[in-house]
Amino acid sequence: MTKSKIQAKAAVAIIRCEQPTTSYLLLRRAAHPRDPWSGHFSFPGGRKESYDNTIFDTCLRETQEETGIELEATTLLQALSPEPAGHNSQHLIWVQPFLFSLKNRPKIILDEEEIVNSSWITAEQFVNPSYHSETEMLPGRFFPTFPLQDYYLWGFTYRLLDKIIQAYDVTNKTNSTG
Repeated sequence: MTKSKIQAKAAVAIIRCEQPTTSYLLLRRAAHPRDPWSGHFSFPGGRKESYDNTIFDTCLRETQEETGIELEATTLLQALSPEPAGHNSQHLIWVQPFLFSLKNRPKIILDEEEIVNSSWITAEQFVNPSYHSETEMLPGRFFPTFPLQDYYLWGFTYRLLDKIIQAYDVTNKTNSTG
């Protein structure tokens, strides 16, 4: 089955802000015993519910619930292909990422039952190789990581952020200077 034919069961909003410098919103998930991503960094988002008409509706609803940010369709830059998340655990799920571009950082009101805190990571920080390392995140398994607060950005969110920054920030910077 090709990625374009896969039915995503969850959605995330990759929120890219241009001011004061190009940065991306990340959330630190609250600790919950039944959440396989408990305590991890993630983009706003979650599972599709029966009352969501579309996976895009899921993205907008989950972002608003977790952060208080009301995204508009006019700020959608791109709907990316669905990506697998959780293939390092028993919880594989296909996620539909949506990239939004905002001029300024919005006010954030966190749902403290789901989210512990938020962080903005700049594209400039993320492309600096001195911040990246290989870290044992699962017993005997090492993954590319980026230190953030007292933990690491890794796995699905790391891969997706890397892909977006390479496509939108590194490529565009190279094209505009060369």
